[in-house]
Amino acid sequence: MKLTQLSKDMVAKIYEQYMTYDFPEDELKPLGVIYSAMDNGIYEGYGAIEDDTDSLDGTYDFDKIIGYTFLVKSDQDYLIDYLAVKSDRRNHGLGAAILQLIREQLKDATSIIGEVEDPDFADDMATKKLQTKRYGFYMRNGFRDTGVKASAFEVPFRLIETGRGLYHSREELEALYHRFYGLVLSPRLYELGNITVN
Repeated sequence: MKLTQLSKDMVAKIYEQYMTYDFPEDELKPLGVIYSAMDNGIYEGYGAIEDDTDSLDGTYDFDKIIGYTFLVKSDQDYLIDYLAVKSDRRNHGLGAAILQLIREQLKDATSIIGEVEDPDFADDMATKKLQTKRYGFYMRNGFRDTGVKASAFEVPFRLIETGRGLYHSREELEALYHRFYGLVLSPRLYELGNITVN
């Protein structure tokens, strides 16, 4: 498997055909916000392609993408904004493989930050179980729980981190989290998002 950087056309297709189903509506940024961040060089999208897929010109058919990730960039720190495997390919270790590819792709990054929905705030047992499973997935795949909790658009998160071992303090994480959202969102959306770190 390998990662290939996504064009805007590919991003639009993934957004319309997968992201609207893979993520809750309250966690999904408008496509225009993603485009603007890409134009500003602070947002990158990658598709995961199976190794046996070859292309001489570096382009790939949309149906060859089996997973995807979107990242916010601030200097040498990254935030995983979205990460998913196509629904018909899940539970085969591909998510773990994509995380490993992200670490290889961003080998010079100071850190890679993730947000995981906090199971402590789940509305029901099914949601709590799903969120606990997602948290465990990251913990098994090289992330550490920073102990820092955050909230964006009324969704409570735990902040997790991986990278070269140069972990951030709580104060640094708070500043970085606000910077990530401040880079991507307009001042109006940022205010509406009520971005907080506890």
